[in-house]
Amino acid sequence: MNTQQLEYVIAISEEKSLSKAADRLLVTQPALSQQIKKLEQELGTKLFRREKNELLLTDAGKVYVNGARSVMSIYQKALEEIEKLKKKGRRQITMVYNNALLPDFTSSILPGFQKIWPDILLSTVNGNASVAKDYLMSGAADLAVMASRELSHSLLDFLPLRKEELVMAMAADHPLAGSFEEGGIDFSSLHDQPFILNQSNSFFRTIEHQIFLDRGIVPKVFCEISDLNASLKMVEDHKGFAFIPRSMEWNKDKVKCFPVDPPTAFFVVIAYHKGSVLSRQIKDLIRVMLEIYDGGL
Repeated sequence: MNTQQLEYVIAISEEKSLSKAADRLLVTQPALSQQIKKLEQELGTKLFRREKNELLLTDAGKVYVNGARSVMSIYQKALEEIEKLKKKGRRQITMVYNNALLPDFTSSILPGFQKIWPDILLSTVNGNASVAKDYLMSGAADLAVMASRELSHSLLDFLPLRKEELVMAMAADHPLAGSFEEGGIDFSSLHDQPFILNQSNSFFRTIEHQIFLDRGIVPKVFCEISDLNASLKMVEDHKGFAFIPRSMEWNKDKVKCFPVDPPTAFFVVIAYHKGSVLSRQIKDLIRVMLEIYDGGL
């Protein structure tokens, strides 16, 4: 994924025409068409359908555009913050992280870093692994804390913070909770149960897709959401089932979590671009996070 692809899809969805979108984007129509075909091949699905000489979004296209607009909004906000910083002349570190994966940020990480470097502005962006990679690759962020199945990447360096497991969460008083506690998750009983899934461009959605695919299940989707904390709250409110990191199982009186067999393990990592030179301030921020999560693996 890159921001150019996002802009292309958004423009076509708004103009409903390749030629008009190409004019707006200042690219040729064949080049735009080729980029969309390439993206659809990568996704394995069509984003647009033609109807009465207009290009309209498919269901998959609607999901993609919603996610694209969210990403572009975050990206634009980051650029605006950078411009403000340039005017103020204050030094800044920009970090992307998923709030649910770094619950100690405001209570421990930020105070620990500010104690060492009180004059450095630590600017943060809440985003999933896909957003984090895009920010790091474009140079818009210095660091990211994100989820990953692997501890290596061709263009990024990863430092593991802790190992996690994605588990299935359900309301503690759900009728299926008792049987799942005795015999584990029976996926055959979940065909008609509503699921709160992560957004389509996210790391966790990839895992969710594989879980359902391996068991031949087409989930009944209640909604798609990027905020894991909001997802957990909906589980508490009996809106459906969700997959969350094991570390988010805070209130066992309201939510029961069950492991998937085989376990769906992943790492929470600190990521930065392989070509970047880390300043003393960034190294100290990394050290603070590693000390807080020491022994997590």
